[in-house]
Amino acid sequence: MNLSRLMPWLALLSLIALVASCQHSRALRAQLDRATDDARRAKLDAQASAAVIERLLADAKAKDAQRAQLARARAGVDATLATYRNELRRLIDENAAVRAWAAGALPDDVVRLHASPALNGPGDYAPRMRGGDALHDAGDETTNQR
Repeated sequence: MNLSRLMPWLALLSLIALVASCQHSRALRAQLDRATDDARRAKLDAQASAAVIERLLADAKAKDAQRAQLARARAGVDATLATYRNELRRLIDENAAVRAWAAGALPDDVVRLHASPALNGPGDYAPRMRGGDALHDAGDETTNQR
């Protein structure tokens, strides 16, 4: 075989190998760029998540402090209420007239008020009105009539 006859084939083969090598290099570069972008996005996502977690932890700490302050305030109110109740009990116990009044039954009107359900708006109030005492709507432009 003649070397001169193989030379064009060898040149063509090396050109094909060079083109394939360049294509492979480009593919590797694109893959590296995608991986770099993915890593950068993952890092930004991790930083954002860390910031959210930090904010939530700070919020939880603030709420814990508020809960503790509320518990202290409630304990103070409970102690004051207990003091008032004890003082009231002491005053009732030391005066016979007050003790007799406190032991007595409530007046009928007070019992009736305690027995009636709570009024939660005009819909609850209207059925309890007597027919002659009905109220007109606030938006009604009628004059005062008797």
